[in-house]
Amino acid sequence: MHVRIAVADPLPVFRRGVMAILRDAGYEIDAPDDLLAWIRDEQTKAVVITVRSDADWQLLEALHRATADLVLLVLLDQVSVADSVRALRAGAVCVMTRDITPSDLSEAFDAAVRGQSRVPVEVLRALMDPVPPPPVDQPSPRERDWLRALAQGTTVARLAVAAGYSERMMFRILRDLYTRLGADNRTEALIKAQERGWL
Repeated sequence: MHVRIAVADPLPVFRRGVMAILRDAGYEIDAPDDLLAWIRDEQTKAVVITVRSDADWQLLEALHRATADLVLLVLLDQVSVADSVRALRAGAVCVMTRDITPSDLSEAFDAAVRGQSRVPVEVLRALMDPVPPPPVDQPSPRERDWLRALAQGTTVARLAVAAGYSERMMFRILRDLYTRLGADNRTEALIKAQERGWL
């Protein structure tokens, strides 16, 4: 199978080194300025990309969204379980450290273009664990006071007067608070607040 490869790294010397390793292994190598434009034609392609910043992570995700068939190999300064999982979930098929040996890079790349990946067991375990729910916003002390007052039967109109807001504004503030707590309405918000010991 003929595969075209792009190498993206901020350091020209490093980029040329990776290109030379893969060229020696028999691959056709490019170093395009615009990776998203480069991947748009119909040939089978692979990208070796160094990910070091938020912009690099966003580019990785954009490349994966642009074409699911793209073989994405990620190079990181330091490989951690969390960053490996993040890269794999963003579309990478292989995650390696930037100080990988030329022979290991060539082997990993050969495996990836054949549809195989070497993933450490601890990364596989982390991938299999369900994604933890995002942390619930805790209400501020003032918001807890409002929840307590509502639980004791205070009306929104009375709460608005005490807080110095219009009734309409108080409704908006409370609706936002309920949403942050993961509740659809006042009753659900009060139940959640009770369960979490905020009342």
